[in-house]
Amino acid sequence: MILAKVHTTPKQRDEFRLLVAIRFACLMALAKGHTDPMDCPRVQARCNELVKHFAYHHPSAAFYRQFIRHTGELGLNFCLRFTEPQQGLYGKVMVWRNDSQAVANVHPLHTMTTAAPVGR
Repeated sequence: MILAKVHTTPKQRDEFRLLVAIRFACLMALAKGHTDPMDCPRVQARCNELVKHFAYHHPSAAFYRQFIRHTGELGLNFCLRFTEPQQGLYGKVMVWRNDSQAVANVHPLHTMTTAAPVGR
């Protein structure tokens, strides 16, 4: 995970600072009662800072591997995904909770039980 590694380049240190700010804002959003971190204005502001950063700077290889074109962990309870822009400068950042309490509107999967053959 990018938040747990030693950062050797200035680019990685800038990304680390932005990711930690987003993670802290997500934790504060949960403390304030938001179930979806993206509903909090603080999280939105931190995500906008990351989007602006990538409008003018290329992501590091570690960030690209973890967060671009797929979802990466942002601590234990959150996920982040950065979608590169198709046109223009600004991409899109999405953050959500990935713990069991966050999925209130998802139907749980039920495993199929083996049925006894009919007639026995």
